[in-house]
Amino acid sequence: MRALGFRPKALGPDGPAAHTEAGKLYESWLKVKTGGDLVVSYPAGSFGAYYERFKRTKAFARKKPRTREDYDRAWKHLGPAFGSKILTKISAADVEDFLEDLEKIVSENERYRVLKILRAIFADAIIRLKLNMPSPARAVSNPQPLGRSQIWLGSEIDQLVAGAHELGHHGMAVAILIAWDTLFSPVDVYSVTKAALKRDGSGWYLERDRTKTDKGAFGALSDSTASELLKYLADLGVEVMPGARIIRRKSGNAYAEGISGKNYFAQDFREIRKHVFPKDARQFLDIRRSGNVEADAAGADKETMGELLANGLASSKFLEGTYTPPTVTKARQVALQRIEGRKRLAVEIERLSGRSKSIA
Repeated sequence: MRALGFRPKALGPDGPAAHTEAGKLYESWLKVKTGGDLVVSYPAGSFGAYYERFKRTKAFARKKPRTREDYDRAWKHLGPAFGSKILTKISAADVEDFLEDLEKIVSENERYRVLKILRAIFADAIIRLKLNMPSPARAVSNPQPLGRSQIWLGSEIDQLVAGAHELGHHGMAVAILIAWDTLFSPVDVYSVTKAALKRDGSGWYLERDRTKTDKGAFGALSDSTASELLKYLADLGVEVMPGARIIRRKSGNAYAEGISGKNYFAQDFREIRKHVFPKDARQFLDIRRSGNVEADAAGADKETMGELLANGLASSKFLEGTYTPPTVTKARQVALQRIEGRKRLAVEIERLSGRSKSIA
C-alpha cells in the first residue's frame, strides 16, 4: 500500500466523520487494487443489503433521477454508519447517536435530508419484508429547517452579470439574467434547451416543463435578456440543436444532470460571487426569491405568483401558433410590477441607509 502512495492517517474521534473518511480511503484502495469500480458487499440481513435490494426495485426505478441522487447522497453518511448492521437490530438510540454526530459535520438541511431518506428506507423495508417493528428513524424528530430569506437587489444582479463576463463565465451570465427574468429554479435555468426559446408578438419567452414536477412553466424574457441570450448563442461558434441545453461552462460543455452537475453550477456561481462580493454567502437560488419580493412589494397577486413559481400551476395545455398562453401574459404583468416593486425597495433601502448614517 505504501508503494502505491497510501500512508497511515489519523481520523479523529469515532463517529460519522471518521467512518465516512475511512470509507473513502477504503474505496480508494479497492479501486487501485482491483483497477475497477468499487463493488461493496454487505452481510445478509444487513441494512446495506436491503438498501442494495431496494435500489433494484421498480419503486426505486420509478423515482425521478434527482430523487435517486438524493438517496445516493444520503447513503454516503448512512452506509458507513448502518450498512453492515442487521436491519432489525438498529435501534432508535443508534439513530439518535448517529444524528448527534452527523449534526457536527453537516448543515441542518443536509441532516434533514439524510434522516428523511433513512425514514423512507425503513418504511419500505417494514412493508416489503412485513416486519413487526416500528421504524427506529421515526422515533427521532426531524424538523424541517427554516427557509432561506436572503435576496439579491436588481443592481447587484447587474454586477454579478458583469463579473461573470469578466471571468469568462458567459453562460453563467446568461443564466443569471434568465433566472432574474423568469424566477425559474437553478436546475430549470441551466437545463433549459434551445427548443424552449419562443417568440410571439410581444417578445421572447421560455416554455418548458419543470424538472421536479413535470408541470408546464412559462417565463417572460426582457428585451435585454433576450438580446444577450441570442448573442451568446451566436458567439458559441457551433450550431445548438433544438433539444440541446443552452447554458454552457467555460469548456463549452453543458452543465450535466446529477450531483456533479449541480455542484459545478454552484461552484461556478460561487467563483463569480467571490469575485464581485467577497465574503458574501448568498446563492443562485436566492435570485428566485428576490423577484418574488419585488413583486410582493408592488402588490402582485399571490395566486399569480404561485403559478409563476410553479407551486400550483394549472394543467392547461399550451396553444400553438400566434396565441400567447395566459401564463406568459401574467409573467409579463408581474415583470412590470417587479419594476415598480424594485423602485419601492430602493427608496426604502435608501431611507434606512440614511437613518443609519444619521444615527452614526
